[in-house]
Amino acid sequence: MRALTLRRVDASAHARTQAVQRWRRAGEGAGVGRPDRRSGYLRFCARSDEGEWRGLILARDWLEHALPQLRSLLIVECPLTSIVELFRAVARPFPLIDELPYQSLADIELIEPTELPTHDLPWLDTAHGRVWLTQLPPPRPAKSPLQPGSWLSDLPLCLELMLGFSHLHQVQLGQGDVLRITHRTDRCLLADQCIGVFTFTEEGLHMQSTVADSNQQAGEQAGSGVELGALPVRLEFLLATHEIDLGTLSQIIDGQLIPLATDAARHIEVRANGKRVARGELVQLDDQLGVELLEVYRNPLSEQRR
Repeated sequence: MRALTLRRVDASAHARTQAVQRWRRAGEGAGVGRPDRRSGYLRFCARSDEGEWRGLILARDWLEHALPQLRSLLIVECPLTSIVELFRAVARPFPLIDELPYQSLADIELIEPTELPTHDLPWLDTAHGRVWLTQLPPPRPAKSPLQPGSWLSDLPLCLELMLGFSHLHQVQLGQGDVLRITHRTDRCLLADQCIGVFTFTEEGLHMQSTVADSNQQAGEQAGSGVELGALPVRLEFLLATHEIDLGTLSQIIDGQLIPLATDAARHIEVRANGKRVARGELVQLDDQLGVELLEVYRNPLSEQRR
């Protein structure tokens, strides 16, 4: 059987494409291309608490958008060096938008046309001109919590009610032994994270996200308020399933071949916490394997139509 041939995906190019699609969905003017190889581009580094990103903007284009009334006041064209100084002096040279967060700009300089990148760059139109991204902003975590009815809200999770622990001092365990719980925790665990504690009542167990002062140790571990949307989800990628009998199974180690469909690479099943949520194509993502999603099952009806 011939080796499985995978389509190669460049991680940087893919990230640029995804960013442009995300900006367009947000209603912003965006695209991918190459800046005109002409003089007058400003290079800068935008910094914030979330990280940094780098970009280019045409100096005269920025001046015309930021200060349109200045053109009628000038007798001669404003020198590029003066525009650079003005760009440095303005606290926010272009308006703050969610797609390009920044608190300050640094490393502002005028560059020669020969220094412009020769490969495609994502660009985003702002009220003060088009910004070309030479380095994308760091990915931002989702702000919205997981709401009831969300397509991921019904993923199976294992809720563990942990009474406590102790240390084993016996060499063996036997029927009739009584093991002592030396350290009480009474913690509620979900996806290996403590989401609260519980107490015994006549009706059953009372759950609470924080603990009373009488159980301070458990309170320190539980913390206050865990966002359910931030809990880790285990993703599994299934290449194929194949029915096999025990007799054949015993020969696999000795070189038995398992048949694989020619289009198997385009039918990777993606599971989240054991539930099927998507179908994708197996690709070579730089030096790692990746799965590009082709179909996402956002509700039971779409999953049944597959």
